[in-house]
Amino acid sequence: MTEASTKTRYWIITLTPNSERTRALVSSLEDQGIHPRIFQAVDGRRSMPELEPGEEIARFRSRLKRLCDLTSAEVGCYLSHLRLIKQALAADERAICILEDDVRLEPNFAHIMAEIEQLPEHIEMVRLMGLKIRKRKIIQPLGKGCHHLVRPERGWLGTQAYFINRAGMDKVLRYGSRIREPIDKFYDHFWEHGLRVFGVEPHLVFEDNQSASSIQKSNEKRARVPLYYYWLHPLAKGLFSLGRHWHLTVNRNEYYPATFPERSMGRSARIRR
Repeated sequence: MTEASTKTRYWIITLTPNSERTRALVSSLEDQGIHPRIFQAVDGRRSMPELEPGEEIARFRSRLKRLCDLTSAEVGCYLSHLRLIKQALAADERAICILEDDVRLEPNFAHIMAEIEQLPEHIEMVRLMGLKIRKRKIIQPLGKGCHHLVRPERGWLGTQAYFINRAGMDKVLRYGSRIREPIDKFYDHFWEHGLRVFGVEPHLVFEDNQSASSIQKSNEKRARVPLYYYWLHPLAKGLFSLGRHWHLTVNRNEYYPATFPERSMGRSARIRR
């Protein structure tokens, strides 16, 4: 199989580099001519991770928007992606592909990725899978028409696998160092920071349903926030929705005409509308 371009570095984020799951993903990538590197995830399973200079948790914004605090596991997952992107920028990488350790590859992964790597610079992020079925605009065929590059009008949910170029990484670092929501929600809310997010249909990876990612966010019970957040929340939610609709209206030609997919987007069992 044709090896993907060496211009893009492939990374696996994991807390367990020596696990059978991680080794299996490395082997699958190597079978397709890709030689990934391992990025040690930030561990937030037991306590809140220590922040580095330039990183901040925007507690008021998180509470106002979601009526809860971020869990330590959510912060650990967020920091894992943020710090890998920060490292890639410091190394002057043109683009990287990030995979979490619980994904499995479709047989034509490397072939389609080689095309994605050649896309124009304004395509800043391409999500290789997602968990939400959204209306989207079909942009162009990939892989002789067996796949398509699409532009969703809303977020796909999930950070299991994505390609991001330098312009996209710069936006993530510039706007994402103040942590106010889980990392996949930050990507989903692209209209707030201008990240140009696209996707691939059908997906190029799918979840390993036998086990969850080692950096997946926790489902622990969340404490209630003070009462005044509940009073302010409807206003914040309304302004947030207004911002999304304004963005879609101003940039209408980029997102429309948009329709729901007519066939399955991928093999992950959790995909839902």
